[in-house]
Amino acid sequence: MQMLTRRRIKQILALAIVLPTAALIAVIVFRQLGSAPPEQVPQPASSGVDMAMNNLHFSEMRDDAKLWQLVATRGDYDKKTGLVRLSGVHLETFEGKTGGVMVTSTTGSYHEAKRLVVMEGAVHAVTRKGMTFDSDMLEYHPATGMLLTDRAVTVDDGRLHLTARGMEASLKDEQVRFQHQVDAVIKGSHAKR
Repeated sequence: MQMLTRRRIKQILALAIVLPTAALIAVIVFRQLGSAPPEQVPQPASSGVDMAMNNLHFSEMRDDAKLWQLVATRGDYDKKTGLVRLSGVHLETFEGKTGGVMVTSTTGSYHEAKRLVVMEGAVHAVTRKGMTFDSDMLEYHPATGMLLTDRAVTVDDGRLHLTARGMEASLKDEQVRFQHQVDAVIKGSHAKR
């Protein structure tokens, strides 16, 4: 039996290290080629969007009481302008003589610096007392508790049905002012209450 030389021992050790390493690399490459591509992270809808959020929920509180809340299926926030573009909007207020109002719209925006919510597209508002407002645009000013529009609006409370252009509705003192000609129909005592 012949003794192994130092050189031969080094070659055998090198081969013992290289072969398992090559086999491991081959297994990793084979698995990578056979696996699904990594999931792509959705990018914001447009440039200027710093953060995109799904199922956005925002509310304002004072003395442990919720003043209003805004829920949207999606919100795209632009930090530079302080604007959040919204879709699937649901706004609810909780104060004032009206007892609050619920407003829904297809799209909208929240202006951070102005504390202003603008709702657009099939805007429908319902007060706790059952009065409805329908328009294609409505602004909510939380600081003053005002709902405003300069567009056509339809108002219905069961007995009174009117259409007008431009409206200012105060949720705090339950007063509504219309800016232009108003067409109104007052229904008889048989109407719903």
